[in-house]
Amino acid sequence: MTDTSVKLAWDAVANADHYEVYRDGTSIGTRVGTSYSDSGLTAETTYTYQVKAVGADGVESQLSNALEVTTSASSGSGE
Repeated sequence: MTDTSVKLAWDAVANADHYEVYRDGTSIGTRVGTSYSDSGLTAETTYTYQVKAVGADGVESQLSNALEVTTSASSGSGE
């Protein structure tokens, strides 16, 4: 994690075709694998992430438990 990015990872779900990643309740991406890098974030800000597995047949799991992540302070590079 940096002041503007977060890397997420989760356990694989049996029969999942892909995963949908949510930040603060909004879908921000789809991944085939079990990790996701989110960038362009604001320093010292708390974000809530959840993941949902989707099977090849379109059946969706419930959203995962929420994970709150707070980005670190800005590096002070003049921004």
